[in-house]
Amino acid sequence: MDLQSNFSKRISDRNGFHLYVERAKNLIFTVASQLLHEDQQPLMWNLIAIIIQYFQLTYLLFNSKIQNIWKNQPVSDAISYFLSCFLLSPYTTLQNYSLLIILLYLCIGIFTFSMMLTFFIGLGLNKKKQENNWIKKGLKIFINLFLSILYLPILDIFITIIDCGYDKNGIYIHNQFQEQKCWTDTHILHGIVAILFAIIFYGYCVCFALLYYESKYEPTNPNSKMSGRPLMMLFTYELIQTVTQKLIDGKNNQYFQIIFLLGGSLIIFQKFHTEQPYNQKMIQKFWSISVTLNVWGTLLLCCSMFLEKVIFSGIIYAFISGLPLLIFTIFRMEKLNFDLLLINHSKVNDVQEIINQTNYLIKLLHFIKKDSDAQIIVDGYLEIHRVTCVREDCYLKIKNQPNIRLTNSLLRDSTLTERETDLIFVLGQIYYNQIKRFPESTTLRIRYSFLLSDYMRQLQQAFNELTQAEQMSPSFDEEFVVLRKKFIIQEQLDSFQNENFGKVDVASQISFQNNYRQLLQYIEQTTLSQMEFWSVLQEDFPDLAKVYQVGQKINKLLKLIDILWIKIQKGTSNISKAMRLYGQFINDVLQDEDYGQQLLKKSEQYQQQIQQRKKQIIQFIAGDEIGFEQQATVIVSTSIEKFALVITLNQSCCHLIGYTKQEIINRKINLFMPNLYQKFHDQYIERFLLTSDIKNINKDRFIFLKDKQNYILPCYIVLRILHTIDENVNLAAQFITIKAFKPTCYLIIDQEYNIDSISATAIQLLGMENKQVINKKLRFDLLFPEFIENFLIYMSKFGGKIKYEQDNFQNQFQQINQIMIDKQQEFLCVVREIVNITTNEVMGYYIKLELCEQVFQNSKDLLQPQKQIQQSLQFKYIVNQKLYLGEFVDENNSKLSQSILWDQIEQSSLSSSNQIVNETTHQESHRRRTIRLSVHDKPIINYGENIRVLRLFQNQIQEIDDKDNIISDDEEKESVFQAQQDLNPINDQEQIENNIFRSRKNLENIITSTATPKVIKKVKWISNIIILIILTLSFIDYFIAIDQTDQIFNTILLVKDGNFRNSELGIILSSIFNLQLLNRNVFNLTTDQALIYEQEQRKIINDSINNINILNQEIISKSSSLTSQNYDFEFASKNVKIQLNDQDQFEYYDLNQAIQQVLSKSLAIRDKKLNFISHMDSDVNFVVRNWLNNLQYSLKESLNNLIDNLIQKTMEKISIFVVLLVVSISTISIGLFLLIIALLSVSRSQSEIVSLFLDIPDKTIRYLYHKSENFLTNLQIGEDDDLMSENDENIDKEENAQLQKTLKSKRTKKKYKNANKEYKYFIYIITFILIVIQGYFILTYFLSGATVQNIHTLSGEFNLTARTEQFYRFSEICQRSLFYSRNMSILEKEPYDVIVDNQDELYSHNSYMQQLHSLNIDLLQQNFVDSFNQLYIDDPCPIVIQQEQSINVESCSLAMDSGFSQGLNVGVPRFFENSRYLRTIYDQFYNNPKANFTALARGYAIFRNITKDNDNSTNFILNLNNFLHAKENREIQHHYFKSVFRYLTNQFIEGLNNELGNLKLQRLAIFILFEALLFVIYFLLWLPLALKMTKDIWSTRAMILMIPLKIILRIRSIKDYIRNQIQEGDQDT
Repeated sequence: MDLQSNFSKRISDRNGFHLYVERAKNLIFTVASQLLHEDQQPLMWNLIAIIIQYFQLTYLLFNSKIQNIWKNQPVSDAISYFLSCFLLSPYTTLQNYSLLIILLYLCIGIFTFSMMLTFFIGLGLNKKKQENNWIKKGLKIFINLFLSILYLPILDIFITIIDCGYDKNGIYIHNQFQEQKCWTDTHILHGIVAILFAIIFYGYCVCFALLYYESKYEPTNPNSKMSGRPLMMLFTYELIQTVTQKLIDGKNNQYFQIIFLLGGSLIIFQKFHTEQPYNQKMIQKFWSISVTLNVWGTLLLCCSMFLEKVIFSGIIYAFISGLPLLIFTIFRMEKLNFDLLLINHSKVNDVQEIINQTNYLIKLLHFIKKDSDAQIIVDGYLEIHRVTCVREDCYLKIKNQPNIRLTNSLLRDSTLTERETDLIFVLGQIYYNQIKRFPESTTLRIRYSFLLSDYMRQLQQAFNELTQAEQMSPSFDEEFVVLRKKFIIQEQLDSFQNENFGKVDVASQISFQNNYRQLLQYIEQTTLSQMEFWSVLQEDFPDLAKVYQVGQKINKLLKLIDILWIKIQKGTSNISKAMRLYGQFINDVLQDEDYGQQLLKKSEQYQQQIQQRKKQIIQFIAGDEIGFEQQATVIVSTSIEKFALVITLNQSCCHLIGYTKQEIINRKINLFMPNLYQKFHDQYIERFLLTSDIKNINKDRFIFLKDKQNYILPCYIVLRILHTIDENVNLAAQFITIKAFKPTCYLIIDQEYNIDSISATAIQLLGMENKQVINKKLRFDLLFPEFIENFLIYMSKFGGKIKYEQDNFQNQFQQINQIMIDKQQEFLCVVREIVNITTNEVMGYYIKLELCEQVFQNSKDLLQPQKQIQQSLQFKYIVNQKLYLGEFVDENNSKLSQSILWDQIEQSSLSSSNQIVNETTHQESHRRRTIRLSVHDKPIINYGENIRVLRLFQNQIQEIDDKDNIISDDEEKESVFQAQQDLNPINDQEQIENNIFRSRKNLENIITSTATPKVIKKVKWISNIIILIILTLSFIDYFIAIDQTDQIFNTILLVKDGNFRNSELGIILSSIFNLQLLNRNVFNLTTDQALIYEQEQRKIINDSINNINILNQEIISKSSSLTSQNYDFEFASKNVKIQLNDQDQFEYYDLNQAIQQVLSKSLAIRDKKLNFISHMDSDVNFVVRNWLNNLQYSLKESLNNLIDNLIQKTMEKISIFVVLLVVSISTISIGLFLLIIALLSVSRSQSEIVSLFLDIPDKTIRYLYHKSENFLTNLQIGEDDDLMSENDENIDKEENAQLQKTLKSKRTKKKYKNANKEYKYFIYIITFILIVIQGYFILTYFLSGATVQNIHTLSGEFNLTARTEQFYRFSEICQRSLFYSRNMSILEKEPYDVIVDNQDELYSHNSYMQQLHSLNIDLLQQNFVDSFNQLYIDDPCPIVIQQEQSINVESCSLAMDSGFSQGLNVGVPRFFENSRYLRTIYDQFYNNPKANFTALARGYAIFRNITKDNDNSTNFILNLNNFLHAKENREIQHHYFKSVFRYLTNQFIEGLNNELGNLKLQRLAIFILFEALLFVIYFLLWLPLALKMTKDIWSTRAMILMIPLKIILRIRSIKDYIRNQIQEGDQDT
């Protein structure tokens, strides 16, 4: 029986919810028990783990929520920083929220993997031992980490996810990451996952904390402890503290937290330090130190809260300085627990006091040999206990009684000192007595069973105590300890065999009786179920569901019977009664005649062996049974009342010594001992009982008996110890007489050589009688004068010759001996000492005198026995009287005319069974020459056994079935020659297949094969393929979604980079215009101001060129996100027309090359002197003309392509998600269809097996019913002893004939009802599971699709936002170009018309952008909305100052006459109006040299003659650049709009990135949950379901064995099904 089945057998009678609870417990029990078999981690690692756990526990006192209680910020911060290194969540503080989420799912992944290993081991999915060992080692590492240093960090990560609170604005945000709002968007998912896994993780750790430890006291094992509950309390305390500190506002609830800290620390202090649960000394020391320091810190935290800076200062320093002192004190302190030793057992009211005392005594027991203090404590306790114990059976008071040491083998253990033995037995009596007072205490019984099994070696009693504890509804951890210990004890009991066949173990006999009664009960239940099964089949419309249900019940009962039968076989050697019952059950009910008859024959043989007289064997408990013993046997009591008195003896012993039973019983055994032995025999028995010296037990020893005539009898004695039912000890002695082949006599002499006793043969050899020895002292040295001289020779191994003269005898008696012997005889003399072992004193000698050979030949007429004539026993059969006449006939005269001749010489070669049957007959035949042998007692010899009949047919040697194997009616109609139609000859494999029906054993091996059925293999293949496809689809869906998300975000970045690139090109052009204007002295600047301004513009050109290069690299790096058309336009297609000079020379480039051309010219302009920078310069003209015309067209087209690419990609991604959804729906639908078909095939396979029973004829079913009914009737009326009938052979023939007659009856195909409906529920469950799985793909579709659709909707607003800066700049540059020269075309158009169009578009652009923003307000991320509102509605100056370091608060607040600080809703229109105003003034100045500049300027500018001529119109227009409106627009455009719109664009991108990031996190979380769901579905639902279906098919197949083999051979459908469906399937497997 393996460990898993040992735990599983408890749940066979459970159902519903309790069944699943018990299965879960069974799984956890199995895993914990298997892990405990593995080697434990080293002591050093355990100590390091305890230190780390203390640091983690102390972190709760320095958490950020309550750290301020110490009122010493620098020191508490330093301590908190150090302690936070041992947790995980503090590492995310300096990072972002995403790292916390990553750690969350990393912890979930590790924990899920650990759970997967747990289920893998618990369900026993892998049968390979080596792989299982690696899995167990991996799981053991995880469990050890979870139960030590990883528990609080992982739990802290789970709780940190929901560590939220309200900010100043009343928004519920994360306390650690202020930007993350709680219980919105993805945080809802993360929070639910964290809470769920926190609960599961806590339950998982608590379960293993309660179970994963060694409950046996092993002081060297780091994992040995009394209970796992202290660790459970610690985990609960840490969970409560983490939750309260994370979820409760620390500032307002500090008193509440302090109460929890103080109360919890005191509880774990009591559990770890006071109770001291750990058995390993160093482990216990470290835990005591840890919890004490924790209490110390908690107390000082309370003091700091109330007294710091009120009465005391620097309490935190007291905490630090007190740590080493406490560590040293506790490390040196030894807890002696003397108070436990003074407990008065008669007045104890709490059972826990007894448990604590016994635990402490067991601890002392282990240190007795090493620790002198422990020895003193134990001695004192034993002395006090001996004095105070008032019970009469107190061990310390009766331990010196003679028979005490024989009652238990523990007292004879030389490895134990007397002190240890006394303490063990005192502990046993304490447990035994206190269990009577506290019978409901499960813990007390468990501890008692450990003492019985580990110390007192009473395994059976320990097993019984655990069985009683199991029936008392123990707690979760106690139940595991009980079941695990029972399994260990059962293994030990199974491995122990009876070393001495004659030794009777009362506990084993009681266990056998219990097992026999249970076997009888199971057989009755099985027989009743068989009757119910056959009765259901007799109905007109059999209920197949009920047939299946009853059949499964029978299978379970048969398994229990098999297990119990194996247990009975291992438990005792006398199983004839149980074997007879079991064999008759097999024969009558299960109809397995071969095995049943085999068991019955074995039972008969066992019974004959028990009754047979055998040598050196005692098989009895009570004295009445020794009458069957052949050898002389006597039983002597060792009790105080009947010490050394004979209790009983058998008749053989009476014949041997010449007494009757009445003369011997209740008299001392000294009665039939030689006189010399009588003097010290009582002392010998007392010494034997006191010292328990069992070296002479079960061994042959040479002794002398004294018969009633006072003659000694030499014999061998075999001594046995009998444990009686009343827990007493008796001694059984068996005497084996010695056969002498030469004339021999024995004499016993004392130390003075006076003859004390003689054997009866001395009369013939020495002429000496016993009355002569008794009446007068005879000296042996006077009878044999040379005896003293050659004494040493006679003491040697082979002795020496000695002469005997009758004259010496006559001289001593002074009379003539009337017994006539030879005057002089020679003997071989052997002398041995008779020693009193008690005093080691020689009491005398016994002498063996053996007549020498020559004398022996002379006196052969007197001494030699008559020569035996070789005779043989010959039988003659008398037909009329039906008798066998047997007589012994001389070999020479015997004639073998009659039947049988048995040679007596060769009788020893016969089997032991024949000797048992005929031994008594042969002994009686010496007195009677004729015996009667009953016909039934005649041994039947099957001469045809193992003989096969073969024939040659179609060139193949084939085996012919026995004539009893009658084929079915259909088979009888077939012709033998029909086999010729088979083209394939019969091969060896087919011959093997046919042989499966030759015996039930072969058939059983095939049917009960554990090979996976074909239909189950198909189901598993389909399910595995579906799971793999779903798993693959989930991975594809997840990674495609992540990839598509990355592509969309890269496209967004491309749009941003394209717009920023255009803006930087505009900045370059704007600076070039500024340098031109500076060259023409348009600006009213001093020389120094002009120089500084020139340097600034050159630096701006240089920076912009570098920025453009960086942006180009960014675009190139993201080119994979471009469409082929966009890529060609950017880098391949030369469709950008670049004008090289004024002579209309053009060249075509791709956009990237064109931009590089502009940049190269810009670099040249940057390095030119100011006086060369004018519109007449070719480089300036190249840059200005191309940027304003063809290049601008290409740049706009590039931006349009990029935004179109973004829109196109979002649409494509939505289509991809639709395709994935359709594929998943199709795959899951097809998989569901295939699974339903496979499950229906499994159901059909089971229904086919059950329907096979309908092919059995009704009369046959009734026959089987009556067979079971008759067996049950005989069983219930108590005729189990008569189950073996003497007429079995005739009865079997009659029953076979009756059975054959029923099989020939007409068969009618019955209709049935209620086929197997269980699989319909399986189909519903699987359909629901697949719908849940499909829900994942639907959910991911909506999540991804919704996000991508949002981005698609927001792409228009994003495009406008990103283009705003470069469009405003382009409009401003166009106006400046118009002011500089009207001859420069813009966009290949009249520049004035472009200016007008631009100003109109500015208003449209701004209004449309705000319109889209209001429409998309619900789709936008909050960060962008907040930024937009701050820029357009609130004061944008903080953002501008943050983005542009050259702007200060004062300049920003005064910009646009303080209009900019009122928001872009004011500033942007002001920019537009400035442009419009300048255009209006331009209209007044253009071609109007007579315009009134002063009136039109209105004081915004002062006229300067810039051209140094009379061209007033040109001067007027150039002076427009000095208008305050133009200056304001230049400054706002370059410093303010650049900063705010780039910031707004980045915020938009950040919002989109957050949305995509949230999508990624959502997809990651859902993906992990889905994979965990797949794991749960596959390992927790599907694999157990597949295993259940496999076991159902196996058990359904096993129902076929309920049909007798003879019936199977007659019913073709059953036979074909076994051959085709089962045998071929197993062979394929």
